[in-house]
Amino acid sequence: MWLESSEIARLAKPGQFLQAQVSDSIEPFLCRPISIADIKANQIRIIYRIRGKGTELLKQKKPGETLHLLGPLGTPISHVNNKKIILCAGGVGIAPLLFLAKRFSKNNKVYLYFGAKNKSELILLDEFKKCCDKIFLATEDGSIGYKGYVTDLLTNISKIEPDILYAAGPLRMLQKISNLKFKISNLKLFGFLEERMGCGCGICFGCAVKKKDGGYLRVCTDGPVIDLNQIIL
Repeated sequence: MWLESSEIARLAKPGQFLQAQVSDSIEPFLCRPISIADIKANQIRIIYRIRGKGTELLKQKKPGETLHLLGPLGTPISHVNNKKIILCAGGVGIAPLLFLAKRFSKNNKVYLYFGAKNKSELILLDEFKKCCDKIFLATEDGSIGYKGYVTDLLTNISKIEPDILYAAGPLRMLQKISNLKFKISNLKLFGFLEERMGCGCGICFGCAVKKKDGGYLRVCTDGPVIDLNQIIL
């Protein structure tokens, strides 16, 4: 879905998200956090899977209707130059990585590792082919690429010698990545975290995650892109 908002489109950076009010009534009461998948002129692109009442209402929106948005929210990803970057996505987690790939591919080498249940769920591939140096695919049913989980493919990334890895997908995938023993010195490891949110701006602590050294980080303000070595998943 493309949303027209010149102000948010001008300000948004990779790693940020929106809070969308999907209903004019009090049901559902809370806004829905949705990552920013792309920007084009004065438009913002969002990509979502129908999972509950909120996303079902979002699906019913028609061209010309108004959607109340709060954003861009979250801490943007710091831009880098002359780095080798791996993007690892599981399913619809691919959405926020498109914005990141388009911005970072101009001055860096970008490699995509993308896994899903089957071939039909490997979305956006044509767009990633335009901005990634190489793409590695995995499907659970073996319909294309490696048969198995995308995390299995990460065992060989030492051949690329990446500087940074950004992962976005199910919690189970992020947990597995954070536990992998990469034979690469100084590899920075980040994950796009998904948590239920109330305010989206750091007040309610509804999206807090535990830090390994004590205390908490708020996904909405400290993230949603967080160093996986800092937190307990």
